[in-house]
Amino acid sequence: MELKFPTFPFIFICLAFIFLLLKLFSNYQRFRRTKLPPGPWKLPLIGSLHHLAIAGSVPHHALRNLARKYGPIMHLQLGEISAVVISAPKAAKEVLKTHDLAFASRPKLLSAEIMTYNYLDIAFAPSDGYWRQMRKICTLELLSVKNVRSFSSIREDEAFNLVESIQSSLFSPIDLTQKVFSYTNNVVCRTAFGKRFKNHEELMPLIIELTGTAGGFDVADLFPSIKIVQVISGLKSKLLKLHHKIDQIFNNIIEEHKERLANKGKFNGQSSE
Repeated sequence: MELKFPTFPFIFICLAFIFLLLKLFSNYQRFRRTKLPPGPWKLPLIGSLHHLAIAGSVPHHALRNLARKYGPIMHLQLGEISAVVISAPKAAKEVLKTHDLAFASRPKLLSAEIMTYNYLDIAFAPSDGYWRQMRKICTLELLSVKNVRSFSSIREDEAFNLVESIQSSLFSPIDLTQKVFSYTNNVVCRTAFGKRFKNHEELMPLIIELTGTAGGFDVADLFPSIKIVQVISGLKSKLLKLHHKIDQIFNNIIEEHKERLANKGKFNGQSSE
């Protein structure tokens, strides 16, 4: 009599099922000990996601309709993510002003982790000593009254170029998004490096693709503890490719700037001799 052993897919499915059961039980025990605002009923694993899908409209309309039923402070379980939706001015003031320190940190998103070098960017860094130091540097070195005024000629020059560019295309269709992006990009590059960014045509499609890819919650963000979801959804590989391409462009800008500073130093040294 021949013995038949379970195949690998069967073992994998069983282990995944057991893992999900343990995860659900752990979440259930945790939520039992937590006092949460009212919210719609939840399904195992996906939580309240089906309510957003059933609404059949854009997310903010679905949230508005749910808030009418469950109140201005509402709890939603989005996969593994526990979210509180605020939809009243008074409650929003409590969150954003009165208790702003408690809600200052950004959510942990895969896109932010990859694109900001593990949350080193000031926009996505946790609200801690590092973020406060970054804010201090930006306030003193970039956004001081003296520095902002010193760059006014750059902003005015680029604004004039933007208006001229639009005026020259008066009787033909224009891509206003591209022109505004080009304006912003030129202002930032001239402020930081003293020259325009010559490869903005190469960077523009990458930024648009990145915005579309990282512009909302992906399945991988809703189940952060299940790392295989990042692989299955394809989000991680796509973000890594975008990050590599954008990194190459920024590295080229930095190297050009370093080379220009080095040449300037050599020229000043020769002049002093």
